Amino acid sequence: MAEDRQDRQIGDADLTSMTGGDEARARALRKTLQRLADSDKAGPALQEMAREVLSGRVGLREAMRVGAYADALGEKLAEGRRAYEAIPREERERQMEAARGYLAQQRAEIDRERSEAAVRRGQKHNR
Repeated sequence: MAEDRQDRQIGDADLTSMTGGDEARARALRKTLQRLADSDKAGPALQEMAREVLSGRVGLREAMRVGAYADALGEKLAEGRRAYEAIPREERERQMEAARGYLAQQRAEIDRERSEAAVRRGQKHNR
């Protein structure tokens, strides 16, 4: 049973409370956590935090109350903010448009998965 707990991975639905119910943002958050868990660039504290959250052993809100995780995330967010503020306005706008496009792709992926699941269940999916 303990091994089942270790192999468990949270799904998008487990993160929707963090995204105001937005499934596409929840999916993007889960994918970001997966990249953090797999990347040495994030540093050991964020890598561990991401693995703990993805495994379901720790909730994301709970993880933010762990000093080492909160400190590491705060440092990365400050770095990111400085980098963001250093780029020209036009580039920031381009990045925002790319982010909107990415979320639209996530929404389309979710819709496609739902349609495929409905077909597998033998139901027709009306749009």
